[in-house]
Amino acid sequence: MGDNEITLENFKQWTKDCGVKRVQIKYEELARDAKAKGRTLQEEMKAQGFKDFNAFSKQCERFSTACWPLEFKELGSGYVLYFQYMWFLMGICFLMLGLQAPAMALYAQNSDLGDWEWHDWQKAFSTDNSACKCVGGSGFGATCGSWDYDRCPSSTNCSVSKPGQWLCHRWCYAGELCPTTKVGDSAGLNVRMTSGTVKAYSSCQQDDKLITECKNDEFRSADISYAESDVLLQGKATFIGTQFLSPGNLGPDESQNALIPVLYLVCVAVLCGGILLAYSSQVITDHKVDLGSTSPNDFAIMVKGLPVTATDEEEIMEFFSKHAVPGKENTEIVKVVIGWDVDEFRENMRQLKTLSDQLHEREDQKDEKSMEIKQALVKITQALKSAGSKDTKLKSSGVVVVTFRYQADLRACLNRWRSFWARWFYADAGDLCGLPLCMGPELARYPIGGRPIAKLSVTRAPNPGDINWTELAVPLRERLKQFLYTNGVMALLVMVCFGAVYGLREVQEIASGKRGGLDTSENETAGSTGPWPGIGAGLVVAIVNALLMFAAKYLGEKEYHDTLTEQEFSQALKMSIGMIVNTGGVILFMYTRPAEWYMSEGLVQNVFTVLVINAIIPPLIPYIDFGYRMRYWKRRSLTQARLEEMNETKKSLKDAKSQEAKDLMREIEGFKRAFAPSRMNMLRRYAQSLKVFVCCLLYMPVLPLLSLVGLVGLAMQYWMDKYLLLHWQQRPLKPASADMANMSVRFIKFTCPLGLSVAFYGFLTPSYYDKNLVLSSFLLSLAVGAIFSFAFPLSVWVRCWLSLPCNATSFLGEREGDYYQAQYMWSKEMKYHKDQFIYKRLPDDKNPEMLQPGKVAAMKIEDAKECYGASVVAAAAEAADGAEPPIALKSGRVFGAGHSLGSAGGGTSGGSGAPPVTYGAVSVEVAGEDGGGPKDDERSDAPLMDSGAVPASVAMPVSSGPSSSAPGGSSIGRPKVVWEYEVRDGYTAFHDDCQKYMEQRYQDFVGSGGNPRCNVKTQGKKVSIDFEKMTSKVDDSHKIRKIKRRETE
Repeated sequence: MGDNEITLENFKQWTKDCGVKRVQIKYEELARDAKAKGRTLQEEMKAQGFKDFNAFSKQCERFSTACWPLEFKELGSGYVLYFQYMWFLMGICFLMLGLQAPAMALYAQNSDLGDWEWHDWQKAFSTDNSACKCVGGSGFGATCGSWDYDRCPSSTNCSVSKPGQWLCHRWCYAGELCPTTKVGDSAGLNVRMTSGTVKAYSSCQQDDKLITECKNDEFRSADISYAESDVLLQGKATFIGTQFLSPGNLGPDESQNALIPVLYLVCVAVLCGGILLAYSSQVITDHKVDLGSTSPNDFAIMVKGLPVTATDEEEIMEFFSKHAVPGKENTEIVKVVIGWDVDEFRENMRQLKTLSDQLHEREDQKDEKSMEIKQALVKITQALKSAGSKDTKLKSSGVVVVTFRYQADLRACLNRWRSFWARWFYADAGDLCGLPLCMGPELARYPIGGRPIAKLSVTRAPNPGDINWTELAVPLRERLKQFLYTNGVMALLVMVCFGAVYGLREVQEIASGKRGGLDTSENETAGSTGPWPGIGAGLVVAIVNALLMFAAKYLGEKEYHDTLTEQEFSQALKMSIGMIVNTGGVILFMYTRPAEWYMSEGLVQNVFTVLVINAIIPPLIPYIDFGYRMRYWKRRSLTQARLEEMNETKKSLKDAKSQEAKDLMREIEGFKRAFAPSRMNMLRRYAQSLKVFVCCLLYMPVLPLLSLVGLVGLAMQYWMDKYLLLHWQQRPLKPASADMANMSVRFIKFTCPLGLSVAFYGFLTPSYYDKNLVLSSFLLSLAVGAIFSFAFPLSVWVRCWLSLPCNATSFLGEREGDYYQAQYMWSKEMKYHKDQFIYKRLPDDKNPEMLQPGKVAAMKIEDAKECYGASVVAAAAEAADGAEPPIALKSGRVFGAGHSLGSAGGGTSGGSGAPPVTYGAVSVEVAGEDGGGPKDDERSDAPLMDSGAVPASVAMPVSSGPSSSAPGGSSIGRPKVVWEYEVRDGYTAFHDDCQKYMEQRYQDFVGSGGNPRCNVKTQGKKVSIDFEKMTSKVDDSHKIRKIKRRETE
């Protein structure tokens, strides 16, 4: 158990040591030193003065807050892309702010907010002018006439104070809802009267002869509107100030400016372009992060739709060997991993995990409640033990992972089974003029009882560790039932929160004596409440949003998903939609009439207050780290007496596997969690950013300044998240994939272009006299948004974009890897046949880690039955175990958290083995001890995350052991490398006279940071090579060609 004493300082040091550090770079340097000196990693680590990986990781430096996101790529492309995604959101907000500047300048020149008090909301989107119909009847002004003509027949006989051309205009009295549109000559503008009517000039046909008469009379020639003492100068309602720069400043039904709708059409187009650039940039960045590395899913597909009787791996391998790749009936399949059905134990395992979490959170592990939880754990574990029997009727889930030998075969398979014709018609793509533009023959069906019946669905497989093996077999009906249940509950919670916030706002308005900005109180000062109601509502919305986030996470865990990434995105989507509805939907529901948008404490003012609060405050909350604060009392409970008791227990232990030892380990793990800061919650960060961005974007047409609010809020979130990740929070357990960032951009793609189109049409139209000016721009933007969002997937748009000549330097070359070589890059846990909970319990002679060409690796169903029960129990034990999950470096191995009793705070692992790194690693050749293959905890794999592509050939460990030998005992040599350049119909190889030199210069570049450019002479020509851009250029030629590096047998 170790001789080191457990001290309080160990745990305090753990608070610092569990953070994010530059481990990957230092680890690569260590691996290179080991290679140069012919040592194992462990030997080199000790030679440099480090006892184990814990001591090594302590001396690693932290990242600078100002570093580029690509610098911490060792955390996985997911973290790099999250911050790049935040830049995309901020960039869109900045562009929108700039594009709306002319509109805001125009709004600043107008101040007709008061006219909204008499706006007829039912005619907001109509050109109907019936509201200005004459009141009719008899009497002065009842019908159209030149009623003011006789009031000023001469300059000496005039009864009005400001005579003008209006004296010769025809008019009549109309109802109070007739808009006082400021369109046309000033003399003919409608005027609101103190009597509650409108002096409507627009309702009457004018007498041009009479108007000309006034123009010719000097005393009546002024082009001014009626402005006598009976004109109503101000209504009862109070409105926001013109400083909000909203379209309300234009007044209702008054604007004829065609520029503003066109500006928002441009905004929609820019948004679509920004989404395309963001997604293509994410694809390229993801490629750069993984450049020179290979992941397990570069060779694997996930197949769904197989019958439950498909339990023979060899039959499945044979089927895909014949039908995976078109025109090839002997495709090399390395391994098939079946997702076995564990339906009868799935809920038990979920309960076990829930109870285990509850037990870990309890401070006193020996109180009555803790003992009840332990008894429940024992009961469930005993039930699971009944699984083991050779008579167990194992069924397939209908889902398998098929691993190919060559990446080229994987791509060909996906091209065939993921084509348009395959997905929609289950058919091959036909050949029309050399293009797959027509439907071909039907794809092969998997046989049931010798007859081809089952249609299959093929996708690229997730990486090991991301697959929920126990949930693959959940029937569609049950999945749908649980999906409807969780989303129904979430919808109900959103409605309840919606009603609560709405009710609170109603109570505030009634208490303040206002309703929609209209003072309903008799007391003159009763309606003056200041900004506090809006601030209060904003804080309530923020609190309710926090509750919705917790609810979304809880409900998302209740659903069934094939992968952890799908589960996480489902949670993030629930959070985002719930918060968007709660933040933006409540206010719009409360103030639906255009007049209420611009009234004091109406839509604009409340949206501004709520979004400022919800954009500024939530990014600051992670800084408080409530989780760490809530564990304060747990930390306080680690007294000196408690430490002495733990040390005494440790000294008395004789068996590390005893229950007493396990209890002590669980206790230490509990205190390590108490002293550890929280980890970055990517779900909440994505949900928060989507909420701010979408709400600001959709309300931007009614309040352009929200672009600035969104920009500031997102910038605060970016810097706060980056600072906390790099300087406070725990290191992530595993490298994050690009999926969350890609899914978030897709969500924006499907919602925001059309949403912005509808928003600007809805918010601008009531301010326009000619509604068609807005309608025409709206229809165009709707067409642009619909085509971009739904006509083609983003992958198609990105492929078209990257194929343009201007993007030649962004070319993403394809690797030509071989699984039998690449497998040495990954730790055991990062192989599919060592990740599935039944397979990994099989002995090595039946399920070896390292697979060999020419040797069948299929598992027999009898072997699966034999260890089925033990596998289920072991999986349950892992679920109930209190140990911290293993930490993963980017690129090759994972290393367990362990229970280092003697150095509880000293690191992540108590062992001295080399830290395993996750998938994607490339390795350095370091010989194993005794001339044999390295042991599992002493393998010489090491990541080399250089800027260039590191070939798989350098990943092969030099070993004569059986795990690295080809059939017949000969070592697997390095594959031959061929350099090729682009020609019209593909690629062709450089001449043999330069191949060796190019490879040598390339290795200098990727291995030691040599010059990325070099000149080679081939067949009498001088060619300039750029390994960084993977391009070539012949002297005296202006054509730049792409190059690629291909590995062959």
